[in-house]
Amino acid sequence: MPHNFQGLGNVQRPLVTKGLQVWCPVSPIIPRRSLATGYLQPEAQPLSSSPSPGPVMASEYEMGHIRQLQARHTHMQEKTFTNWVNNIFRVGIKIQNLYTELADGTHLLRLLELISGEALPAPSRGRLRVHFLENNSRALAFLRVRIPLIGPENIVDGDQTLILGLLWVIILRFQISHISLDRVSLLSAKEALLVWCQRKTAGYTNVGITDFSRSWSNGLGFNALIHAHRPDLLDYGSLRPDCPLHNLTYAFHVAEQELGIVQLLDPEDVASLQPDERSIMTYVSLYYHYFSRLHQGQTVQKRLAKILLQLQETEVLQTQYQQLVADLLHWITEKQAQLEMRNFPDSLPAMRQLLVDFASFRAQEKPPRLQQRGATEALLFKLQTALRAQNRRLFLPQEGLSPEELSQRWAGLERAEAARSQALQQRLLQLERLETLARRFQRKAALRESFLKDAEQVLDHARALPASPATVEAATQRLGMLEAGILPQEGRFQALAEIADILQQEHYHDWADVAHR
Repeated sequence: MPHNFQGLGNVQRPLVTKGLQVWCPVSPIIPRRSLATGYLQPEAQPLSSSPSPGPVMASEYEMGHIRQLQARHTHMQEKTFTNWVNNIFRVGIKIQNLYTELADGTHLLRLLELISGEALPAPSRGRLRVHFLENNSRALAFLRVRIPLIGPENIVDGDQTLILGLLWVIILRFQISHISLDRVSLLSAKEALLVWCQRKTAGYTNVGITDFSRSWSNGLGFNALIHAHRPDLLDYGSLRPDCPLHNLTYAFHVAEQELGIVQLLDPEDVASLQPDERSIMTYVSLYYHYFSRLHQGQTVQKRLAKILLQLQETEVLQTQYQQLVADLLHWITEKQAQLEMRNFPDSLPAMRQLLVDFASFRAQEKPPRLQQRGATEALLFKLQTALRAQNRRLFLPQEGLSPEELSQRWAGLERAEAARSQALQQRLLQLERLETLARRFQRKAALRESFLKDAEQVLDHARALPASPATVEAATQRLGMLEAGILPQEGRFQALAEIADILQQEHYHDWADVAHR
């Protein structure tokens, strides 16, 4: 006998025609939903207004099937919501029966405190009905929404349908309603969760998420969600769509053991033809929140890594700046001490070599150091700019390494350089003058030596000639000429002595030769 109950759609009813029973399609059952629980409640539309045993039998069968489906959904919700509540409590409280153990309102108030993070008034510990009603009234008032048909008496009396509806309202309010894909989203929380699942499982074979019911029956959707975020946890390619119980068991086990997502569902319930939508939504929302936190954690890690990298970069810049400045100041100290030295050589060649060295300092040694100074300024500017961009306190160099200190020390170096240049020029002129005086001394000394030699020869000749009037007269004439020449030479010898004194006083390098002459 053919039947089609998929989606409670086209249902076939028996029709008796001339003693022959046949099956024909009729209008589908039009379901309606309960406000509190959302369960489907059928409204059969008869084929015709005339009484007929066939349609009545079919309507009773369909309603029986719907009641069975509702019973399965109710049972699945009971298990799912119980597991969900116990997952919120974690330790200390373990609910076995929602309908009886929530009746006094104490567990319900505690549940709302834990899931909302807010402090609620202490529950009444009395064991009378009025105390139970008071506690449940506080719980319903805390939700700040009017729930049709649900009052504190329904919870106290253990109304199964309304208690499940209340728990669904709590799950929606605190676990699902905040789900969104972006800051500005026109989708409802349910639509956003569905789109999130579709995006994460797109491209996975044998997965087509279109709802929170039959799309999950083969178990591949759960495995795809896990694999999309943690491909290291399972081998998706080894899963087969014709093994739903294995797939579901595997996914639930991995989620609970590796991710800490508590198993709210039983594989057998999900693998049914029409699993409960609310139960699957509740469980899938746990995946969403876990992977969202994982993504946020990864984002935080990236931000922390970026901050750490920025800290390392600024520390490197600070170290580079201080090393460059310290090295430059050390060079300035040594070089300034050299430039301030005045122990110049006393020879002209050595002095000229010193001038060559000074010119090399200006042309070759100093320019790289000037570039180094510019590099320190650029480095400090880059460092301070980075710190401003990070809203951090500006860098304060160690004492003695500030830009002002470097500027002052560099100015001192340049003053020492200018003073040395002037001193070198003066010393060079002095040595050139001394060399000129020395050459003049040598030339004049040679003339004076020649005069003295001639005078000695005249005297020696006068003493050596035999005495005769003629020789005596001749010697007398020569001696007279010598005497006449000595008087002018006295001033010349005096000038020569003055030159020698100057050379001695100014430490002429060849003074020994001058003194000898």
